[in-house]
Amino acid sequence: MARSAKRRQREPWFAAGLTFRCTACGQCCTGEPGHVWVDADEVRRMARAKRMSEREFRRRFVRKVRGRASLKERENGDCVMLQDGRCTVYEDKPTRCTTFPFWKPVLEDPLSWEEAAGRCEGIGQGDRYSREEIEQMLAGDETPLREKHARPAEAPVHTSWRDGERLERPELLEGSRDPAAEAAPTPPPPDLEGALAALTHLYDEVAAELPRYQFTCAASGNCCDFDAFGHRLYVTTLEAEHFFRHLGLPANEEPGHCPAWGADRLCKAREGRMLGCRTFFCGPYAVEGPEALHERFQARLLRLHEQYGIPYRYQDITAWRAERLSGTDAPPAGP
Repeated sequence: MARSAKRRQREPWFAAGLTFRCTACGQCCTGEPGHVWVDADEVRRMARAKRMSEREFRRRFVRKVRGRASLKERENGDCVMLQDGRCTVYEDKPTRCTTFPFWKPVLEDPLSWEEAAGRCEGIGQGDRYSREEIEQMLAGDETPLREKHARPAEAPVHTSWRDGERLERPELLEGSRDPAAEAAPTPPPPDLEGALAALTHLYDEVAAELPRYQFTCAASGNCCDFDAFGHRLYVTTLEAEHFFRHLGLPANEEPGHCPAWGADRLCKAREGRMLGCRTFFCGPYAVEGPEALHERFQARLLRLHEQYGIPYRYQDITAWRAERLSGTDAPPAGP
């Protein structure tokens, strides 16, 4: 038994696998400055895709950093290969880009993966990757991603971005399998009350599954102090509506705190708390981490929005709070 416990502890937190499908939204190519390291083969491949000589491609798009070659960036931090919100060498992009988000810093722990999901809409959608495939990509082998992306996605994949612009409603990515959409191509009228009832049922299912994971919560309130804890909480339209119905006016208006975090360090909307709260626990874990549980129910949350015709948005709970306080956020209309 002791040997079995030690073996479980040595397993990576993603041992149960992770779900991802790139939507080519271009969001990971924008914003923060950094380096996209490229080798000679990648430069040749991209030059061919741009119909340029290798020499001209290097002159225009490659810079030397500490003796290594990296793609240049524009002044705003965008990758130089990005144009109108799209990668101009998408099919021939460097291995570093292809293997995102399966990078060591992103896979360091569940919190890092969750943080990346706030910037990458492809996380939690589409294709399931096994532990072996993930470790293969961590080693720099992009084969699993390329093989899966050559086929239709295993599950529906939705994107909220097109040509660098955010869509009012997410659209189904071409090549995704969505039998339900084919059977009922006309979107249903919004049914907010029905959606909230379904969300409550989903939360009940989460609660029913939790005992087998043997998670414990000390109710310290530390995770509600986002800045101090070093994470953010991203939630969907339905989750935000359900949460604020239980909370009413925010108990906390500090930018780096959860809106429901009270002065006594207790949650003031515990019955309305979001999926991210219900599946977040401090380790160590007796069996496995909560990330697989969260990912599975997160995919179902997206389907609830589709099923009940609720406009889907996924943003930081502090941004939802700001909208509520300013009066700019209005819940979707009922039937």
